[in-house]
Amino acid sequence: MKKLFHTFVVYLFLLSYCIEVSGQETIFEENTTIFKTEQSFGVGMHTNGFQATYRYGKYLSGFTKRIFEIEVANIKHPREIKSIYPFEEDVRGYIFGKMNAFFAIRPSIGFQKIIFPKQSIKGVSITSLFQFGPSLGLAKPVYLNIIQEESIITRIVSKERYDPVKHNTNNIYSRSSFFNGLGETNFYPGIFAKVGLHFDYGDERELIKSAEVGFKIDAYLEKIPILAFAENRQFYPNLYLAIFFGSRSVE
Repeated sequence: MKKLFHTFVVYLFLLSYCIEVSGQETIFEENTTIFKTEQSFGVGMHTNGFQATYRYGKYLSGFTKRIFEIEVANIKHPREIKSIYPFEEDVRGYIFGKMNAFFAIRPSIGFQKIIFPKQSIKGVSITSLFQFGPSLGLAKPVYLNIIQEESIITRIVSKERYDPVKHNTNNIYSRSSFFNGLGETNFYPGIFAKVGLHFDYGDERELIKSAEVGFKIDAYLEKIPILAFAENRQFYPNLYLAIFFGSRSVE
């Protein structure tokens, strides 16, 4: 029992020493951080589409940053399936039943806090993040090329806004240009929030090379009419993965 007690005392001493050293390293890391701001650009994917991000960070300390961000993402309905006109090759595919292409613009503010700092310049730091803000939803009508008349030697098509009552797989020829219908875009206001983990693996302190994973959710005031013949949603939860590149500045 006495031997066990001595072992326990030694263990406590070593543990306290490690904590003290760790604390000193943490203070040293914070005091030697001279950066004031950073800027980065990110691209990535989420459960229902893709995203592009611009992020500006202001250092509050060596461990925390205030983040200002704007993100643009497309949001697809989970039941979207691509269709192709079966009687001709090299024709644009389309999503049968898709009424609107939907995009979200997300200006947000948030915070990042370092959980595990780098142990060396070639190490990896892990940072937690939380952001929130408005989600500005834009629903652009989908236009298709519709077969008006067809024979063995001729085919006449016209550009029309998709109508689930009039259009079906028998008269849809292909997807029309994305730019058709821009003037008919509808606005859907909502809110947005995300939480995640940020992994900085860059080997230069002035440059940002990092990856990020997390969860985000968009919530709108009403259901977004993306797909006919399916239940449309008001809430869009997503897992996401993104990579970021940028730089830090002392000014």
